Amino acid sequence: MSRCPSLALVVAVASLAAPARPDAAVDVAGVVAATSPRLAVRVTLTNRGDRPAGPIDVQGELFGEPQAARLPGTLAPRASGSVTLEFATPAPKPGLHALTLLVEHPLEAAADGAGNPPMASQRAFLLLALGASPEPAVRMRADPLRLDVHGSLVVHLESADGAARRVRLRALTARGIRSEGGPIDVDVPAKGECRIVLPVARAGAARGTEHALLLIAETPDLDVSRTAVAAASVAVAADPSWLPRLRTPLLGFGIALLVFAFGFEIWNASRRGHHDSA
Repeated sequence: MSRCPSLALVVAVASLAAPARPDAAVDVAGVVAATSPRLAVRVTLTNRGDRPAGPIDVQGELFGEPQAARLPGTLAPRASGSVTLEFATPAPKPGLHALTLLVEHPLEAAADGAGNPPMASQRAFLLLALGASPEPAVRMRADPLRLDVHGSLVVHLESADGAARRVRLRALTARGIRSEGGPIDVDVPAKGECRIVLPVARAGAARGTEHALLLIAETPDLDVSRTAVAAASVAVAADPSWLPRLRTPLLGFGIALLVFAFGFEIWNASRRGHHDSA
C-alpha cells in the first residue's frame, strides 16, 4: 500500500450548520499548517451569531484517528479564533480525504436538571488532496427529511465518471440526532442512480429545529482515494400535541378570570359598604 506523507492543498471546506437559534452558528475554515513530522491542520472559527460564543470544542477525525482541541474564552460576534489539530497517522493512500469536524459550544440559557447548559452542535469538514487531486468518484445528494422520532434518510448516488464504483457510505450527525447503523458498502452502477435508505432517529433534538448531517462516500477499493461529501437536511417535527399550542391562550384566559374575580370582589365589597352606610 502506498504512503503519501506530503499534502498538496486543501480543496474544499464547508460548515454544515442549521442552527435553530441566531446565537448558535460558527463558520469553519481551515489550512494545512505542517506536514512533517505530523500533519497539522489549523481550523479557524468565526462567530456569525449575535451573541458571544465559547468556549468552543472542536473534535476532528482523519484516517480513523480522532483529535480534539478547545478554543478557550469566548468569541464576540463576527470575531475569529483558531485551533490546531495534529494527526500522527500517515495517509493510507494519495487522493481526496475528508477531515470531519464536530464543533460545539454552550448556549446562554438555563441549565438542565443535571446542571449542564444547552449546547450548540454542528458538523463541518475539510476535504484534503494528498499527493493527488482527483475528482470525487460519485455524485451524491439526499432528500430533505422531516423527522418525528424515527425516520429514513434517502440518499441518491451516481457514478461521476461513467464507471461502476463501490463506495463506503457513512452518515455523521451532530448532537440531538442519531444515525442508526454503521458504514455500509454500496455498489454504484456505471449508469443510472442508486437509492440508499439510512435509518435516523431523534435523540434529544428540540421540536421544530433544523439540523444538518454529513454524508461521506469513500472508495476503499481504489488505489487513489476519491472521497465525496454531501450534506443532508433534517427538520424535527413540531410538537404534535395540542396542549403546548394552547398554553399561551390558556394562560391569558386564566389571567383574565383572575382579574374579573378580583374586580367582582371589589365591586361586591363596595356595594355592601354602600348598603351598610345607608
